[in-house]
Amino acid sequence: MTQKLRIWRVVPTSSAGVQAPTFFVETTEEGRDKAEQSALKQARQRSGLSKFDCWNFNLIKTELRIDKFGRYVKYHQ
Repeated sequence: MTQKLRIWRVVPTSSAGVQAPTFFVETTEEGRDKAEQSALKQARQRSGLSKFDCWNFNLIKTELRIDKFGRYVKYHQ
């Protein structure tokens, strides 16, 4: 069984529209729905803003891959 690496960009946004600095989260679940739920869970664990009710986490699936040095690079296919 193969695992599909998905890299998500997390944009924390307050109810007033203010955005906090973004960060990336990686998931390897099979279905996209499960991967999105896992990414949201990881985002809430990694950010201290999840303690406040007025902050939401917007997930954006990126077209990035990891090269052999661990950097994120654009995936052109």
